Amino acid sequence: MPKLRFTRWASILLLLLAAEGLRAAPPEDYRFLSLTEAAEQAGEAGKPMLLYFGRYGCTTCRKMHAEVFTDPGLRERLNRDFVLAYVDTESGNRIRLANGERTTEMQYATRNRIFGTPTFVFFSPQQKPLFKKAGFQSIEQMKQYAEYIVEGHYEGMPLADFLAKP
Repeated sequence: MPKLRFTRWASILLLLLAAEGLRAAPPEDYRFLSLTEAAEQAGEAGKPMLLYFGRYGCTTCRKMHAEVFTDPGLRERLNRDFVLAYVDTESGNRIRLANGERTTEMQYATRNRIFGTPTFVFFSPQQKPLFKKAGFQSIEQMKQYAEYIVEGHYEGMPLADFLAKP
């Protein structure tokens, strides 16, 4: 009987540990915050914000983590020049929006018509949404988006024109 009890407790512990690993997470070595914290920090610091919508089991998110977010130059640029926010599109975690409204990450994603992951929304330093990109984005694309915002090109040029420049 004691052996059976130990096995049952060991199984429960393993299930709990496995469930902890099932939560969606942003890429490592990046300073991603909850949307609530990121919006507050971006407003206070006058920095642009990058909002990353992801979810557990997203193969494209994993591909971006492995092939794009591992680039040291991109990591440095995003951590230095942006306030980073992460929203799990399937999470019931509660967040507070700038207007004081409380909602869940999942409801926020639905309200913002996020139908696939990963999706990235880039905001100006004034916290105005500038553009949204869904799906896999290359290292070069992510660096171009950062340059477009950080260097203020969004103020006088559409993104498509900026990206078309040689």
